[in-house]
Amino acid sequence: MPLDADIFGAGIYTPRQAARLIGSTPQEVLRWTRGSGATESLWDAHYQFLDDTTELSFTDLIELRVVGAFRRAGVSLQAIRFAIELAEKRFSVKHPLSSMSFKVDGNEILMEALEKDGELVSLSKKNPGQKVFSQIVAQSLSDLEYEDGKSVRWRPLATPLVVIDPKRLFGAPILDDFGLQTSTIYCEYKQFNDLAYLSAIYEVPIALLSQAIKFEMALEESVTG
Repeated sequence: MPLDADIFGAGIYTPRQAARLIGSTPQEVLRWTRGSGATESLWDAHYQFLDDTTELSFTDLIELRVVGAFRRAGVSLQAIRFAIELAEKRFSVKHPLSSMSFKVDGNEILMEALEKDGELVSLSKKNPGQKVFSQIVAQSLSDLEYEDGKSVRWRPLATPLVVIDPKRLFGAPILDDFGLQTSTIYCEYKQFNDLAYLSAIYEVPIALLSQAIKFEMALEESVTG
């Protein structure tokens, strides 16, 4: 477990928690951030320097989300690795997939990387596939908030009153105005099945509780689906 000084403001997620938030699996999360067999990790995770830990930061989480979107679109790990290397050089940043620069120019960089990948060499800039990958980049990064070019908050588009902020409750999803974890709300809703009761107990409007429940249900569906 990382030390308090190391996680303050950076967020902390287990591979299982990260996988749930991005609609992936813990095995994929570990493969992308820690490597597996002959496959090297795509980048050094934030807490890599600590022994015997697989926890991830908010920045890792956002980059994993982008990687997951690429993989679902059929982009190889090799092409993703090319894209990361190109973006690091072009933007001079350590974690380019979560940067504002990648949000703006990520499609062009991804297409350059795809052209270097033998399996997807046909996806040139003149190919309609370019539009598809442009959408992937935009959708993966459209609901993030940035400061100094770095992603600092994630507000899921379908539930904008829910926020994932590494500076609050170590990055757990919460109702923004109340600081209440969505997982807590959902667990109690499944137990009591009474929004009016929960609204009275927590002094939170039913509409906000409904957003928290909607968010958690969507996460469950992405895992079971």
